[in-house]
Amino acid sequence: MLALQKTRDGEGLELRDVPRPAAPGPGEVQLRILATGICGTDLGIDRWGAGYAAMMGPALPVTLGHETVGIVAALGEGVQGIAAGDAVVVNPAIACGACARCAAGDPVGCLDRRPFGMVLDGAFASHVNIDAAYAYRLPDHVPTELGALVEPLSVGQHALDVAGFEPGHRVVVFGPGPIGQGAALLAKRQGAAEVVVAGYNDAARFATLRALGIDLLVDMSEDDAPERLKALAGPGFDIAIEAAGVGSVVDRALAVLRSQGVLALAGMGERSASFDMGLMVRNRLQMRGVSRIPPEVWPRVIATLAKAPDAFAPLITHRMDLSRADEAFALARSGQSSKILLFPED
Repeated sequence: MLALQKTRDGEGLELRDVPRPAAPGPGEVQLRILATGICGTDLGIDRWGAGYAAMMGPALPVTLGHETVGIVAALGEGVQGIAAGDAVVVNPAIACGACARCAAGDPVGCLDRRPFGMVLDGAFASHVNIDAAYAYRLPDHVPTELGALVEPLSVGQHALDVAGFEPGHRVVVFGPGPIGQGAALLAKRQGAAEVVVAGYNDAARFATLRALGIDLLVDMSEDDAPERLKALAGPGFDIAIEAAGVGSVVDRALAVLRSQGVLALAGMGERSASFDMGLMVRNRLQMRGVSRIPPEVWPRVIATLAKAPDAFAPLITHRMDLSRADEAFALARSGQSSKILLFPED
């Protein structure tokens, strides 16, 4: 089968012909992959950003791809609650099951995680085996390709949870990419009084946001953008979500929060950030990191998606064959897309 892999230390990925996985072992299912989204993490692995070598180096070569949906093609011994033919999505945060945190019943805090699509072979291929405990069934009425959105939507949902979101809150999202788009849409659908999204020269992604019903958009590259954002903030937003991974955004986000407001950091920045400590102390602000999505978030996101699948469909802007991965990754880096799905080939 054709698979997109990281094969060596350094920049670059390779499309390779690799064997299909063997029959699933006890507790596993084998998936026939339907569609897999390109994530910012995949782009980071491609360019081999800081931190990836230490985690992934010993596992190479490894097939990438973790934002996925597939059909259960085979069941390993002992699997219950999932049947052959079911459409499922995958939680990629596979815990080791053996460390002190896992032994204490805290797999989210696992000290030796084996992420699907980073350390374990992922879904940029036609077939893959996965621990059945990390597979969640997609309701029959949901178009299967939308299942590839569940993982990035789970990041957005977790960001809202970490920030303490409640209906009626006013929310500002910095970063109009797929994670920011998902967080904004989830906030809107869960009763936010107002949702504002800010970004830099993101016309294509702003178009997606408008298609999602998010109309309060601020292009921070425009001269009057700081004043516009300040005017929209009024007495201050309840919650800010940083979804771009850009350190310079931190100060800007803190400046538009109300007293005791919360900034949730969901972007995976590779550089340090500075912020106004005096402002943070005077206004009793909080910053909270967003990572390691609890398992219970997944069924909630699937249920939200199932209530109104059409509302989430505009998040997908491009569909391409896996053989065009180079072109698709270049498009993803350009900022001229939202979620790009790759479809496997045998």
